[in-house]
Amino acid sequence: MILNILCIVFCIPIITAGASVTAMYTVTLKMVRGEESYIFKGFLKAFKENFKQSTIIWLIMAAIGIFIYVDYRATAFLPGNMSTIFQILIGALGILYFMILVYVFPYTARFINNIKNIFKNSLLIAILNLPWTILLMLIPLGLGFLTFLTASTLVYGSMLWLLFGFASVAYVCSIILRKVFEKYEPHEEEEENELPEISEK
Repeated sequence: MILNILCIVFCIPIITAGASVTAMYTVTLKMVRGEESYIFKGFLKAFKENFKQSTIIWLIMAAIGIFIYVDYRATAFLPGNMSTIFQILIGALGILYFMILVYVFPYTARFINNIKNIFKNSLLIAILNLPWTILLMLIPLGLGFLTFLTASTLVYGSMLWLLFGFASVAYVCSIILRKVFEKYEPHEEEEENELPEISEK
């Protein structure tokens, strides 16, 4: 609950959302291995350390997300089959976008890298670990669907999200992410799993 409230409060300025989510994942990735004992202190430290990089990544992802959404809506004005074709193409682009989104902030929380390689490695990891990636995508989508299922689920679901929902999802996802990231940590020597310029935090 403490971590969830911290994440929400630090997301309120909107522009700081990327740094807040990265800080949350920094804590949950440590929690799943029993490495974090001070949630508040750990969150603030991670928020400060990753602020600049995570904010840039967040702004890029937000801009791309808006671009994809606007383009998808614009396809409704295209004639005939052109609308369907472009909807499929933009939909495929949206899936790739979401694949990167589920990894980019946890990756930033876990590894030291430049922004270019963070995006590149996030996509590569998503593709190389497709079954886990699908599960990571389905967890928030499924819970989001259940939240908006009825008026009652929206009310109670919103309360749960505000209390501990975001941090709980991050914690469950972190269990999976830890298994995935272990393949790419520097102490691993398997060449097929090596990614460009990756360093463990």
